[in-house]
Amino acid sequence: MGQLKPRRCGHCLAQVPGFSLAHVPLRYEDEVAALVQRFKFHASPRAGAVLVELLAAGLSRPAQGWPDVLVPVPLHPRRARERGFDQASWLARRLATRLGCAWVTAKRERDTRSQRGLTRRERQANLRHAFRVETLLPPRVALVDDVMTTGSTLDALAVACRRAGAETVEAWAVARTPQGKHW
Repeated sequence: MGQLKPRRCGHCLAQVPGFSLAHVPLRYEDEVAALVQRFKFHASPRAGAVLVELLAAGLSRPAQGWPDVLVPVPLHPRRARERGFDQASWLARRLATRLGCAWVTAKRERDTRSQRGLTRRERQANLRHAFRVETLLPPRVALVDDVMTTGSTLDALAVACRRAGAETVEAWAVARTPQGKHW
């Protein structure tokens, strides 16, 4: 799989996020969106296994060996109970095993409202101070999530990881919502 030259989007140029680089190999639409929804809302382990494979295949060899630790985007405990499982944690545990690295959990401090339908600015405000990492982190951390829309969730978690000692934070997600679609 070819690798694209890293570039910053206009939003990241205007307001630099807490993460230094994002690896997001797929677009969240059509079959990929259906697969993510089957995994996220119906806890399909088959769909999750495919998503782990697709994410791993979308990472270059250097990226796969880069992180000291993976940190999944945590759900609030209430939302995890409602859904029955935490999809980012599921992905991160399996990806960490595949890559041979550790994973560390973060905590969602506040039960934030759903990000669906919120603008970029509303998403940022919704997630301000939402995450906490209780352990001292090593220098290189990769965050893991299923879908990246505006990057606000990953940005907020990256800030929490930097407060916990991470020097460089990357954002890894399976799919990216096409620009202008904030579901």
